[in-house]
Amino acid sequence: MISNTDQVRCLVVEDDDFKLESIRLHLKDVLQGKALITECHALSTATSELTSARFDVVIIDMSIHSHEPEVGAGSPVPLPSGGLDVLFEVSYLNCNSECIILTQYTDIEIEGLPVPVDLAAAEIELKFGIKVAGCIQYSENDAKWKADMCKILEGM
Repeated sequence: MISNTDQVRCLVVEDDDFKLESIRLHLKDVLQGKALITECHALSTATSELTSARFDVVIIDMSIHSHEPEVGAGSPVPLPSGGLDVLFEVSYLNCNSECIILTQYTDIEIEGLPVPVDLAAAEIELKFGIKVAGCIQYSENDAKWKADMCKILEGM
């Protein structure tokens, strides 16, 4: 799918600016200039983007905030499993987007229980019927996440 297109529309849901920059640079490199990247930091923004545009790939951090910080809007609430809500939104809207979970944690919380990252895609499909292209553990000091993402993107 990705190799046959002129543009790959990517939504990156990540609230850590340093990690977001790493993801942005990697996508631009691996997709060789075909990446059209939209970035958001919170669940509310991700939901808004998903309802207003079509994305080929959605890269999701599992722990995000409820909304973007804005003066007078109250403090954003941290949502340790907010990424699951993004997955639910993709599924509900029938977006046909490929979803990749990218988390710095070794486990993903699913229904209150920790699930190892390498088992999380199967668990999400089993429990919720949502297909995830892959779950990757992110570490800034280890390039394995980049190789894992390349493998998933090449398989699309």
